[in-house]
Amino acid sequence: MYEFIPQKTNQTARKLILLFFAGAAALFALTLLVPAIPFRWVFQLFALALLTAAIFLVTRYVTKLYIYRTEPTAGGAVDLTVTEAAANGKRAVTVCRIGLSQIRHRRLVSSQTEFDAALKELKKERIRLYDYTVDLHPTESILLLAEEGGETLALRLAYDQTLFELLTPTESDPSDTAEGEDA
Repeated sequence: MYEFIPQKTNQTARKLILLFFAGAAALFALTLLVPAIPFRWVFQLFALALLTAAIFLVTRYVTKLYIYRTEPTAGGAVDLTVTEAAANGKRAVTVCRIGLSQIRHRRLVSSQTEFDAALKELKKERIRLYDYTVDLHPTESILLLAEEGGETLALRLAYDQTLFELLTPTESDPSDTAEGEDA
């Protein structure tokens, strides 16, 4: 059994949250202090959109963390589970469980540009992506393709050397690469 809890490594989400809250407050204050503004509702609607985006970022990137765990099952197989936990530790829900034997492809993604290209390919093939990273734009991540329940799905996980080695695809895939990885 192996367990990995990724740590938040960049502050992009926190900076955006602060910017969105400040922008929303400024727009609401503007509409209160200057009542003669034409189309006040447009400013207020935009402030509400900024507030909504800030709340989404807080709930997705600040108040939750993920726990990746490989654990044996009763049948002797090994499963990868992803558990979503509240940052205060009061709540934990398993959001993903796949058998390691179901993994068809793994890839180390070492830049946002590389991830965007992979995402474009996934959308073209209509493969759904489940993002379980703790950073808004992680510097490195693992992209997995797995067969589960008769459909192909993609998982994005935070990078960890040991986890990457454990998530070996069952079929040999010549495009299974670990570029940027120090040997």
